[in-house]
Amino acid sequence: MKKQFKYFMAMIITTSVVSSCSYNSLKPEVVDRSSAQRMQTVVFATVVSVDRVVLAGDGDTGAIAGALIGAVAGSSVTDSETESDIAGVLGALVGSAMGSKVGDAATRKPAIELLLDLDSGKTVAIIQEEGDYVFATGQRVKIIKNKGKSRVMPLK
Repeated sequence: MKKQFKYFMAMIITTSVVSSCSYNSLKPEVVDRSSAQRMQTVVFATVVSVDRVVLAGDGDTGAIAGALIGAVAGSSVTDSETESDIAGVLGALVGSAMGSKVGDAATRKPAIELLLDLDSGKTVAIIQEEGDYVFATGQRVKIIKNKGKSRVMPLK
């Protein structure tokens, strides 16, 4: 039983470390390291509207951690091997569901949806995490496009 507990604890710690390293900011002023020294396309536009939205959180990491914790907790409720296995599976299912909800709630981010009239005449919408910039209707902005992603920043 102690060996199984140590195994699950090692999995939980590993999952936590790996998931904490994978955070990518979606704020316009935070640039991914791989974008440095690469040419990017710039498009100019005018803000039509700004709406507040919420970026959904990461429930997957919470689900994995919850499943591991639930499996360990469930498998330790009885000394019977069969009952312990069944309780471990049920604990993993319940833990996964709860962990997913907790992970989603803990990692939600406030964001904005910008409706933009491009100088080309086309209208687009871009959602990005709220950052240090304030946007207003009629404001001129630049859209920096790189590898299928776009970030909007005020044109100074």
